[in-house]
Amino acid sequence: MQLNQNDIIESLQQTLKNKRQTHLAFQHTNLATLQTIKKKLDVYIEQREKEKEEKTVALTEAQKVIENMMEKTGLSRNDIAQLLSQSVAKKTPKRLRPEKNTTETTDVNASGSTQKHYVYGDHNLSWDGQGDVPEGLQELINEGFELSDFEVTRSL
Repeated sequence: MQLNQNDIIESLQQTLKNKRQTHLAFQHTNLATLQTIKKKLDVYIEQREKEKEEKTVALTEAQKVIENMMEKTGLSRNDIAQLLSQSVAKKTPKRLRPEKNTTETTDVNASGSTQKHYVYGDHNLSWDGQGDVPEGLQELINEGFELSDFEVTRSL
């Protein structure tokens, strides 16, 4: 069985939540390895804290700009919210390059008939095109991908 990155992270989080499991997991790990792990985590924690602080500053600045605009134009918060929701609905997202684990191929049988389905995500999830678009695929489409980026055509 092959574990993916999400499974490994979830397993590690579950282990670290329990003091006894943490002890059992690391009891035979040498100090140098533990210090290396700590240093790597410290760097990542510092990076995440910096990103959080930068986002907080950006949001504070954006709020000030919006408040100034409201004062100058006489618009209410509801007016601004309505304008923003309209612009988000009309906005076409920037096209991103497809994920590394997506597939687009065409297979046609001798009669020329084909069946489309869609493969997406790190786990090669698939959808037959029937019913509602799966949430994970819809998120990728919302990010700017086209449904055709994930299309795989099967011979019938």
